[in-house]
Amino acid sequence: MQERRKYVRLNIPLEISYSIQSKGGRWRQTITKNISPNGARFSIEEALSKGAVLELKIKIPAKDKSIPVKAKIVWIERDLGQEGNVYDAGLEFVQFSEEDKAAFFQYFYNLMYDQFKKFG
Repeated sequence: MQERRKYVRLNIPLEISYSIQSKGGRWRQTITKNISPNGARFSIEEALSKGAVLELKIKIPAKDKSIPVKAKIVWIERDLGQEGNVYDAGLEFVQFSEEDKAAFFQYFYNLMYDQFKKFG
């Protein structure tokens, strides 16, 4: 099977707040399972449709504020290892401000560099 991702994903747990535009905008909290400059994977408690748009606030430990970004769901599946209605969702980041995008990319590449240093 050919890999279609543009970027490597790192198994880094980052705090994310998310709001579902079509469900009234209430903010919920979760932790990433993996993340790349182009998207993320995390658990949610709602069965959303592929293509649903979310507002995200990604907490970057090195920054005082969270980075806002819009994302869309590219896949979603029930997490059979969890009790209740828990879903794994894969999201693609679709809208960053240029300043926030630069800050996020810098943070991500610093993490990637740190990971590679551990291997030698």
